[in-house]
Amino acid sequence: MDDTFDPEINGRYYKAVKGFIIARNVRHTWNSGEAVMFISLVEPASRWGRDLWVLLSGREVCFIEELMAVEEIDSILPRGLDAMDETAVAQRVQAFFVKLAKKSPAVPRRKTDDRLGRVISYIDQNLSKNIELAEVANLAHLSSHRFRHLFTEQIGLPFTQYIIWQRLKKSIYAVASGEMTLGEAVENFGFTDQAHFSNTFKKTFGVFPRAFLQSSSIILQVCVKKE
Repeated sequence: MDDTFDPEINGRYYKAVKGFIIARNVRHTWNSGEAVMFISLVEPASRWGRDLWVLLSGREVCFIEELMAVEEIDSILPRGLDAMDETAVAQRVQAFFVKLAKKSPAVPRRKTDDRLGRVISYIDQNLSKNIELAEVANLAHLSSHRFRHLFTEQIGLPFTQYIIWQRLKKSIYAVASGEMTLGEAVENFGFTDQAHFSNTFKKTFGVFPRAFLQSSSIILQVCVKKE
């Protein structure tokens, strides 16, 4: 937020970067020192997820400076953003993503298959349980093979990774909002124990959950109005 940084992405080093959009499963690291970082974890099936996927255009990474002038970024996400209240930060984040979306080529909005809508609702209500692919494929009246391909095609994540993503996301929300302790979230969202949760979190986000929760200000939900 306050300066540029030097990331390493899939073994390549980049200098003086303001920010980037990165595809899933791409290894990346950076050292921001004392600088404030704004990191957004975007659900692939969401409106923003689809817009960002279009902006990537099949690449592993797209640098924000390719899409927006640094002055434009700083006007939306200014210095001192971390000191603002959560509502003000959420509004700024929303404005940033709306601006990014306008840089994306116009593509038809694909309606999610109704069968997958039922499956996603079922997953959301049963995250504490062991959810089998064959079980939800049957719910969608599809073979396991066909369901697996349709799910990945429409949602943007393989079935198993989507469930992991939802469990981690709900856990973060519950702990950050004070609704649950970390132990309660682990128990309620289908993790074997805290070690399982911590290792899954570290593998997904590159940092252990306690360090993440202690060092981060978390925006729990931001809504985008259709224009």
